[in-house]
Amino acid sequence: MGSDRLEQLRELLAEDPADLFVRYAIALELKSAGAMEEAARNLHDLLQDAPDHVPSYYQLALILGDLSRVAEAVSICERGAEQALAINDRKALAEIKELRETLLDEE
Repeated sequence: MGSDRLEQLRELLAEDPADLFVRYAIALELKSAGAMEEAARNLHDLLQDAPDHVPSYYQLALILGDLSRVAEAVSICERGAEQALAINDRKALAEIKELRETLLDEE
């Protein structure tokens, strides 16, 4: 799957650079491939363009936690929680808050 899937996703993105789902999928593929820094950059860029894309906050915080950038991950969780609250996504809000607590416990 890996690089073939990533290449397919990049081709789709070339057709529609504004497609948030494809951008998110590319970041997750990069994460799966172990390219954590690149995945984090992609999610950060996605959030710059679409700050209300709540799933990206969660995934970015996970990646930053894995990279031992815990303070940054906690900050991302807090921003994600604000966005989840703003769009009234209670499930995402609960998940992001739980991740934040887990990160703080590990610190």
